[in-house]
Amino acid sequence: MRTRQGRRAWPYEDDAGRPVVTKVFDRAPEAVAEVRQVVADAVARWHLDAVADRAVLVASELATNAVLHTRRDAIRVTLRLLGGRLRIEVYDFSRAMPVLTAAGADEVHGRGLALVEAVSQSWGADPLPWGKRVWAEVQAPVTARGPIAPRWDTATAQVVYGAVVLFALGALACGVGMSR
Repeated sequence: MRTRQGRRAWPYEDDAGRPVVTKVFDRAPEAVAEVRQVVADAVARWHLDAVADRAVLVASELATNAVLHTRRDAIRVTLRLLGGRLRIEVYDFSRAMPVLTAAGADEVHGRGLALVEAVSQSWGADPLPWGKRVWAEVQAPVTARGPIAPRWDTATAQVVYGAVVLFALGALACGVGMSR
């Protein structure tokens, strides 16, 4: 998946070491399918199969609302793994806050936030100086975790891993730990 600038969704860790994925999408109906794919990929990476369907549904509904009701050309979707919760955030440039309504049986629109409320642990909206953030949290299993591959992309990790390797090689060269 690529953003409007051609970049992939950006997985990283926040200051507390928690996994985050964020991506900017064009504000277009076809972006909702891209949002679903990004969420499905992140949920799979974080081993959250038990909440995959709920997370994709929540992200799809929040992104659809942003596409339909916001201004400007882009929306941002951010996923945060917060211990036992998966937080899904959609940022847009409209200051109009979402309203949970009861849609009639013959109405086409108006059920999205009711679905979000039904399948999420909590949801809300926060006003921002330039728009808003609409978020929902889905209960995640305690065993959820971030990427399982070692993190080689930081200088500290490279120094630590290098020191461990050099120590092991030095021990082998000196014969430490070898029985005679």
